[in-house]
Amino acid sequence: MAGGFDDAGAFATMGNAKPNEGNLTETDPWHAVLTGRGRHLDDMTLISLFVQIATAHGRHADELTSIFVNRYGSFASVLSTSERELAAISNIGQHMIPAIKLLHEAALRYNRARVDQNDILSDERKLLDYLTARLSRETIEQFRILFLTDTHRLIADEAQARGTVNHTPVYPREVARRTMELGAERLILVHNHPSGDPTPSEADLQMTRQVQAAVQAIGIRIADHIIVGNGRHTSFRALDLL
Repeated sequence: MAGGFDDAGAFATMGNAKPNEGNLTETDPWHAVLTGRGRHLDDMTLISLFVQIATAHGRHADELTSIFVNRYGSFASVLSTSERELAAISNIGQHMIPAIKLLHEAALRYNRARVDQNDILSDERKLLDYLTARLSRETIEQFRILFLTDTHRLIADEAQARGTVNHTPVYPREVARRTMELGAERLILVHNHPSGDPTPSEADLQMTRQVQAAVQAIGIRIADHIIVGNGRHTSFRALDLL
């Protein structure tokens, strides 16, 4: 399988690439990875490199790479694929699924570590990067809450509910109860739209009003409600919906 820079097409065919070789050329994809230029590689190339490592260049490496590229289209989609779906792929082997899940968790932790835990609203872009990594490729709706102090220091980030492809049950009293348990004073509500369109539905607006009423009764303020779509998001605060 051929691979290359997504903006230059400079890399050669990578069938025999090995990360431990000391004589890698500058056009070898492994050279880009090992010299900090992996961000320039296209997803097809990165998937192929990952499969080579996870399978130790096994005989099914090319087959698995082709399946991942054709079925999922991007490295991010591969990483966020469920264990059940991965297990249904023939010849996936015993190490591939743990490797994918481990890398996915590492990616989530990296994005979370980039967020300033003492004031998570200080850099909206980093916060959105983390929430996007966490939720944008979920196939069902998930409702999360970021529990904050009054200075926006993160106390906890918790998944409160998982629903269907277009609905998640949210119980305002449970939100209020958990907020009091953690001693939080501000909340950021977050959920995803598996359709990819982050436009708030009437149900989203109604749920937000219900949660807002429940927590305001105990002196808690909702700092924002963010809906994560596919490459897009909606902020209730930005739209003056809170």
